[in-house]
Amino acid sequence: MLRLFHKHFTSGVCLPGKSPGASPRFFLYGILFGVSLLLSGCSFLQSAIDGVEKRMMTAMIGAPKEVVSVSENRIAYQNLGPKEQKAYDQILDCILTHSEEVPLFIKSAEKCDKAFSAVMADYGGLFWVSGYSYRTYGLGDETVGFVFEPSYTMGRKKRDKTQEKIDAVVEEWLSDLPNDADDYTKSKFVFETLIDHVDYEKNSEDNQNIISVFLRGETVCQGYADATNYLLQQLSIPSMIVTGDARGISHAWNLVLLDGEYYFLDSTWGNSMYLDTDLSKVKHVNYAYLNITTEELLRTHTMDTNLYVPECTATGDNYFHREGIFFSDWQEEKIGIALSNGYYNNEKIVSVKLSDEALYEQVKQYFIDDGHLTDYCEGLESITYMDGPDTRVLTVEYR
Repeated sequence: MLRLFHKHFTSGVCLPGKSPGASPRFFLYGILFGVSLLLSGCSFLQSAIDGVEKRMMTAMIGAPKEVVSVSENRIAYQNLGPKEQKAYDQILDCILTHSEEVPLFIKSAEKCDKAFSAVMADYGGLFWVSGYSYRTYGLGDETVGFVFEPSYTMGRKKRDKTQEKIDAVVEEWLSDLPNDADDYTKSKFVFETLIDHVDYEKNSEDNQNIISVFLRGETVCQGYADATNYLLQQLSIPSMIVTGDARGISHAWNLVLLDGEYYFLDSTWGNSMYLDTDLSKVKHVNYAYLNITTEELLRTHTMDTNLYVPECTATGDNYFHREGIFFSDWQEEKIGIALSNGYYNNEKIVSVKLSDEALYEQVKQYFIDDGHLTDYCEGLESITYMDGPDTRVLTVEYR
């Protein structure tokens, strides 16, 4: 159609001012003028044609529209460029309004994928979205139109009903959190609550979103990470879902902002049943991955590079630092008392964290291998322990 229009436009230029009474000489001058224009002004003509074609294409697919951002406090959003943030806002608005498609300002598949990934990293509650596709419109070698099309797993009515059910569960779970809880307490509460209420199950239904967590009570790492993000956001704790692999297996976990500092939190690895250790097969909370640094995380995890992830160096809201069971040097009595507290308080599982591998090995050798834990636990007959050189966390189970 555009080629026919091009020919029509050219014919019009070739015949300016032709009328029934025009002389042959005047008519010839008109033809010569048209040919001259074509030969000397092709770029002008082509530019005009391109402009019309672009306007036709914009009218066909719709012009991109500015969307007011609601994500200024979201971590992935903050680390995008201005153009990617615009696309993020458009994509999020399209998903939240359950629209079929939206024309984007950006026209790059790579930038679109980055913007979509950032939306999904910031919003763990988008359970009705499973991916996206896109259409491009080109004029020669130039992409002049880019349309984003989300893939939905359900219609709007079913989505709203499912959301109501999820909201009821979330409200019940969060009702046990004290109103004056600080950032650390909120992160610990979410970590413990998810592990207590949700089992790790590879074959769980809807395990790539929060439906599996809140409505089925079983999920995999993606569900844990999405739900962690969703709960923390309800508590005004900024959180981002991070993907990559852990010990060679695809994995997902969270970046959280507590008291102005970034930490990593892995709820999946907080479930003792996932790690399949030598400890009792009764599920318990493993705190080794509650609010850790980048250096600690990278001993076992590898992050994808699609999105920027801030570095985590703070330790103030790490579980072991906050609970007073982190040791940076050899303190036999204090470490012995920390390990024995669980024994005398009828706690089956107790852990301590050491600052480096050498100190960890020293503590393990003295209290476990050489049996000096019995010096602090009267009547102790047997224990099981979890060896944690990667985390520098020594965990003991009293039987």
